[in-house]
Amino acid sequence: MERTYYHLDWRELLNRLAADDRMDELFQQLMAMLAGDVEEAFRQMEELGKEMRDQIGFDTAEFDRRLRDTKVISGEPGKRTLTDRGRRALRESSLEKVFGKLRAGGVGEHRLPKAGGRGEWNGEVRPWAAGDASEDLDFTGSWLNHLRAGGEHLEHDDLMVRERENATGAATVLLIDISHSMTLYGEDRITPARQVAMAYAELQRRRFPRDTLDVLLFGDDVRAVPVADLGFITNGPFHTNTCEALRRAAEVLVKRHQPTKRVVMITDGKPTALFKGVGSGRTLMINSGYGLDPEIVTATLNQAARYPRLRLDLTVFMVASDPYLERFVSRLTEVSQGRAFRASLGTLGDQVLKELFRGRRG
Repeated sequence: MERTYYHLDWRELLNRLAADDRMDELFQQLMAMLAGDVEEAFRQMEELGKEMRDQIGFDTAEFDRRLRDTKVISGEPGKRTLTDRGRRALRESSLEKVFGKLRAGGVGEHRLPKAGGRGEWNGEVRPWAAGDASEDLDFTGSWLNHLRAGGEHLEHDDLMVRERENATGAATVLLIDISHSMTLYGEDRITPARQVAMAYAELQRRRFPRDTLDVLLFGDDVRAVPVADLGFITNGPFHTNTCEALRRAAEVLVKRHQPTKRVVMITDGKPTALFKGVGSGRTLMINSGYGLDPEIVTATLNQAARYPRLRLDLTVFMVASDPYLERFVSRLTEVSQGRAFRASLGTLGDQVLKELFRGRRG
């Protein structure tokens, strides 16, 4: 798979959108690039407005009022933030940018070639059993059974239900690397990762609402981020604690009841950190060298080796060309029985979509 990396010229993009009078799209692009920083977005739009006001008549004060009227932002100038509606609009914008317009359709699920569960009706009927959903009742067949039995009231034995194709939900943990190298040397890797997370969350909400999604960010340590805050993901001066990320992902998934459980990791670097000890005596070991540290690698691979036993599926998207990363990931996917892709930043979302939603209909 071909790898391409890019450094985004924000000013060129802003000028192009402003020239086409696509100010709403301009605002959403800025929100995605600036991790939801409304004040910085308005600062850049003010600067742009000075240059473009005569050409397109853009007024930031009027735009501010419109965003408030539509409840996209709130707060006084200097303290403006996205509302819940604004955060949802940002996820929707990311979905359209990353995955394109969705075709109209109903709720999708995983198909299995046997009856039962929550798939589509398959044309067959059977007697009612405890636990069957009321919306699956075959009212005509049930009433005919009642008439044939000649009873005074409709009984449980009269009830019939329409069969469905079996369908299962999926539980997904998305692991996003937030180490310092995710914005190193002018290559912005955190913005595509952030947009993929938002787009994936929005697509799942629309098409697969029975699925679960947990997003974990990993640097020196691991922390969970709620879906509402995906637009604010940033990286920092962190190392790459892949071992803890894999451990926490498994910890989350073993508590889920969905038959399909999967971990998706987006990373640009080899593992460089490891927790040693437990409780208050736990310390962070860091590898500051160029190569792979044997102790860190061994501990990380031991975590991954648990995945087949726990029936967890691991997919790794590498967003950097690093021989040490590729060597490590090759061993990681071998012990975890997982898959790995060398991901292009420009098509990362499409690659994630194809991998995670293959074989599923919406």
